Amino acid sequence: MSGKKARLSRTQAKATTPHMASEQGWRGALTTPWKAGAIVAGVVAIVAASFVLPGAFGKSGSASSHPMGVEHGAGLPVGSTVPSFSARDLVSGREITSASLAGGKTLLFFSEGVMCQACFEQIKGIEGVGDQLRERGISLVSITPDTPGDLRSVIAHFDIRTPIIADTSRSISKAFNTLGKGMHEDTPGHAFVLLDHGKVLWYRDYWLAPDRTMYVKPAELLAALPT
Repeated sequence: MSGKKARLSRTQAKATTPHMASEQGWRGALTTPWKAGAIVAGVVAIVAASFVLPGAFGKSGSASSHPMGVEHGAGLPVGSTVPSFSARDLVSGREITSASLAGGKTLLFFSEGVMCQACFEQIKGIEGVGDQLRERGISLVSITPDTPGDLRSVIAHFDIRTPIIADTSRSISKAFNTLGKGMHEDTPGHAFVLLDHGKVLWYRDYWLAPDRTMYVKPAELLAALPT
């Protein structure tokens, strides 16, 4: 898809998203040092520092490919074993692995990353309903195909408090079969995977029809999650 067409598609998809800064301002943010006052500007919701993935840190592993016969980019079938992976949480600096996630429920959020400002508004929106997630025993981990440097700048700007992984190699996104259904072949769309004790419990990519959006209202996301 050409850059012009991609921008047009993104503009149409953001019809239901919160107010966003201009693309020029957003791009400039990645190359400008953040001052203390700018870090907190535009924060949608500040959550307690205690909202950290419980038991999410442990032994390392390697990412595996998605099962044969599954449609490209369509996620993993419900009931699938979570692919083996190991990555660094850029918020806490700790290691997150598939083995450590097997002890409870985790909501993985795969997105386009820094090219999609609405995706970070999405993370802040979900953090804003963190109490309701915790009541269900669910923790949030976001995964983007960015470099650690670019991602750290945006984490600071949005004051992200929950775990977030820079999947620069796309190995985790490939293992969960999230690539190929978004606006770009090499990035996820706007996909959520709910894990339950090492198994895939639920998957939904909101960039696909009928949703076609890069922002889901947190209340709607909570209602969609299986109980």
